[in-house]
Amino acid sequence: MSSQIWRFSYDQDSLKEITESGKLVFPEINPHISGKHNSIEKIIEDMSVGCFVILANFKSFENTGTVRAGGIVIDISGYDVSVRWKRIIPSISLHPHKIGAEQWERENVFLINAPRAKEFKLDALRKKLFP
Repeated sequence: MSSQIWRFSYDQDSLKEITESGKLVFPEINPHISGKHNSIEKIIEDMSVGCFVILANFKSFENTGTVRAGGIVIDISGYDVSVRWKRIIPSISLHPHKIGAEQWERENVFLINAPRAKEFKLDALRKKLFP
């Protein structure tokens, strides 16, 4: 299983549709931002089967990322990514540091680095959702 953990933002009104679709839905991606994953091509290139994806939106005024679903990538075929989703009820709140908060606000998709994933207990979340 891949140790990658991705954060994807999503349209709040589409959460049910996304999780029931079994697909990864790419949010709007600005190719002019400085992040490494500023295109679908770059995301697909770095993503691997078995990686964990969290659907989480960021509220800058609260400095909080709210995680409402997690999924395991089960297949990648071109730009079509199949995911086994599970909703997270109640949601989980993550509180990034200042630099992290800037990334959460600026980038709709990014890889969460290992120290932050550990601090956020995302490996434990993955194991709880997908034992």
